[in-house]
Amino acid sequence: MIRLIATDLDGTLLTPQHQLPPGIFDMIRAFRGKGVRFAAASGRQYGNLKRLFAREAGGMDFICENGAYVVTQGNGHASWFPPEMAKEIARDILDAGMELLISAPETSYVLSSASREYTDAMVYLLRNTVTVIEDDSSVVGECIKISGYHPNGVAEIALPLQQKWEGKLHCDIAGRDWLDFTMVNKGDGIRALAEALDIPLAEIAAFGDQFNDDGMLQLVGHPYIMASAPEPLLKKGYAVCEQVMDTLSDLLRSMCV
Repeated sequence: MIRLIATDLDGTLLTPQHQLPPGIFDMIRAFRGKGVRFAAASGRQYGNLKRLFAREAGGMDFICENGAYVVTQGNGHASWFPPEMAKEIARDILDAGMELLISAPETSYVLSSASREYTDAMVYLLRNTVTVIEDDSSVVGECIKISGYHPNGVAEIALPLQQKWEGKLHCDIAGRDWLDFTMVNKGDGIRALAEALDIPLAEIAAFGDQFNDDGMLQLVGHPYIMASAPEPLLKKGYAVCEQVMDTLSDLLRSMCV
């Protein structure tokens, strides 16, 4: 039995053009008619997700910022960074040559010194709510996620930072170009959502494609990993998914039998 479906977006549900697939809103409504809730589980901010799913957002749930901000039935819960830790992480990201993104529940902060290409991508491609700041000193007390971006990829940059912060927080590769720091992960987010909705984890299906999805996939009763995922994730025994919409269609048909 499935009562909640949670899906990652980039590399999972979205098309290569970063758009929702055709028919997704009809699918969400069809599942709702069967008593199944639908949640977006992403590293993206809440404002971004709410705009993306505007047609059905009022009846959905959201695991935002890799689990650092969970919104269900109009109520949001945030997991905050200690300010001094946030400040040190921001320095690590900049020292590693990455662009910095500091996330709060209602906005994302970028430095005025960031490249125009990067800032434009945040605003016009990802459609984030963005606030430009001179330095990070005024916002480190309200961080829920801190991210580093590098256009050439973060795989080599990530390892020393993951080693430094291991056991203190979550430092996950969230796609080729992004490295995300949070106090929690999507596993914590899906657990909080399940408790709020009184839905057993065994009755949740989840879709993901990257290491920042693994905490969520480990917990749910019906985990799906995208065929394009890194090899270590493909070896974990999750059901392999080629196209999320095809698998959702199969799940919906099985509920009609």
